[in-house]
Amino acid sequence: MASRLRAALSDGVRHTDPELSPVRRGRAREPWPDLPPQDALDRQVPLGVVLHRGVRNALHRSLVPGFTQPVRAGLPGGDRQTPVCWYGQQDAFWVGYYDTLHRLGLAAYPAEVSDQLRTWTELARSGGWWWPGSTVCVVVERPAVIHTEPVPGSWYDEVRLRPDGVEYRDGWRPPPC
Repeated sequence: MASRLRAALSDGVRHTDPELSPVRRGRAREPWPDLPPQDALDRQVPLGVVLHRGVRNALHRSLVPGFTQPVRAGLPGGDRQTPVCWYGQQDAFWVGYYDTLHRLGLAAYPAEVSDQLRTWTELARSGGWWWPGSTVCVVVERPAVIHTEPVPGSWYDEVRLRPDGVEYRDGWRPPPC
């Protein structure tokens, strides 16, 4: 489900999508320098690369270690090797990236793909984890409390979860990682 949508979204990107093939420069095919956004643009790093790093990668660094991994570790039998088999706000890193490209006019999607992206965007913003089934969908409420702190030295206003930074309405907290 998600992989088909992500492939369709990548197809709609109007520049080389760093999600699929890292953009390289020069004859040596070196990666673009990792710089603060304005410095990167001043050094002619393509906007697509800057957006990929500043939206997709920054959200991924904020969400996965700080939220997905602690919740997964708190589940029975959960560990960092257990695959994530649910969807929800932890998908915001890729949903937000493709939504940003669409809003900036850097991607165009067919109506059906646009509708699916809009649905995933709304789910990532409003719901918690969710597991779709063939006849039923389980949806978990968003946490009641989320405490974050800035990641020192980050260029994209990244945040990380503070220890014991998540609490659900029933009082459950994932263990710190």
